[in-house]
Amino acid sequence: MKYRSTRGKVQAESFEDVLFSGYASDGGLFMPERIPLVDKTTLEKWKNLSYLDLSKEVMSLFIPPEEIPAKDLNDLVNKAFSEFGHKDIVSLATVNNFHVLELFHGKTLAFKDYALVSVGVFMDYLLNKRKKNVVVLVGTSGDTGSAAIESVRRSQWIDIIVLYPKGRCTQVQELQMTTVFEENVHVVRVDGTSDDLDVPIKNCFSNPAYAVANNLCMINSTNWCRILAQTVHLIYGYLRVCSQVGHTVKFVIPSGALGHCTAGSLINKMGIPVELVCAVNVNDIVHRMISTGDFTISQDVMQTWSSAMDIQVPYNVERLLLLFSNMNYGLVDSLMKEFEQKNSLMIPGDLRGKMCEVISSVSVSCDQTLQTMKECWDENQYLLCPHTAVGASVVWDQRNSTVLKTPTVCVATASPAKFSEAVKAAGIEVPLPPQLAQLLASPTRYTEMKKGDDWDRILRNMINDISENHSNKNFTTLRS
Repeated sequence: MKYRSTRGKVQAESFEDVLFSGYASDGGLFMPERIPLVDKTTLEKWKNLSYLDLSKEVMSLFIPPEEIPAKDLNDLVNKAFSEFGHKDIVSLATVNNFHVLELFHGKTLAFKDYALVSVGVFMDYLLNKRKKNVVVLVGTSGDTGSAAIESVRRSQWIDIIVLYPKGRCTQVQELQMTTVFEENVHVVRVDGTSDDLDVPIKNCFSNPAYAVANNLCMINSTNWCRILAQTVHLIYGYLRVCSQVGHTVKFVIPSGALGHCTAGSLINKMGIPVELVCAVNVNDIVHRMISTGDFTISQDVMQTWSSAMDIQVPYNVERLLLLFSNMNYGLVDSLMKEFEQKNSLMIPGDLRGKMCEVISSVSVSCDQTLQTMKECWDENQYLLCPHTAVGASVVWDQRNSTVLKTPTVCVATASPAKFSEAVKAAGIEVPLPPQLAQLLASPTRYTEMKKGDDWDRILRNMINDISENHSNKNFTTLRS
């Protein structure tokens, strides 16, 4: 399996290179050059596998055995999911006439745990073999930061710097990051939006010499391994819900940076018949792109109850453009350069048409989000987080239908316990679980980036200090 940037100018030499990369040096994101096909016979074999065993089967399609042998991959997957709080790792609930794929049984109670535990153990395994260190940069709107920290906080080979937007995470999300005191964990509160804090991070990677010299990598959904891990729980959901292998299942996906949508589009290209609905809040650039082709930053980011979706630049869009353009790297490069120059792009009609054969979209208001949370609780005693409620709103009005035309799965991205403010705003009173309540009395530690500060300089000074500390430990560069 070979990997290439979405813009076509950079080819990765190995899975390891992709794992330890964020943006490619040409500004694109890594994707496999070839999409493996999965036939009905294989799906039948996979249908009764546990989540762990399915993970091993799917990941082995993309990870060469000469880099991670089958026995080691087996052990690493087992280790990654050893502390999840549900016996099946992923659970399925049924609410009225649709299913809810519960992806919140990891340590930080969000779907990011499912991908990041794999990223963490793969990185640690390869770094330990080489006795090398890296610096991981993470921009987060909430859940990614804490999940990334949990995945690497015990590693002797990895330092992590997490940037999060001031006042745009929930109290629990913020405390899950700022109450961690391990020496390899560095948390930064930024006076800006999620899109704003992505800029100094991307600037570090736009200088390839600097990124290599300081062994920088990323583990948000710019990292291919995140997308790979997310394909697993969508395939798992498909196999648990489809009436017969080969029949279509619809996934309703609360969408921000489009990681899940990319994973779903990928498995569609692998031959698994899924349809996708991208559900967004009032920050609707994704909805406008899919419904009209207009990919334009037209307003400030609005703050909503579904904070992880409060973005205007979903960076995985270029992975989607590549998949639906039949891997036309030149076209993607041209389109993304135009977008970066103008903050605006009109997706070509034939390309959008291909995309719309698989993906549809909807924008959901804050009031509708809270109403869905309240009605679902009142009618079913089932509590949704505000992000999941954005997705559930798509099918909620059909709740009195006995059967939907297509089996439908709403992806539940986080535990509602992490969003007590939204739960209360929806008129629901539930206590905070003890594991989260204890955070309220815990000491915190973080660095601040204020408006007017030189964010590039602050971030690079932190990286330089970490790299110097590594040098004092006889550190050598990852690619030496």
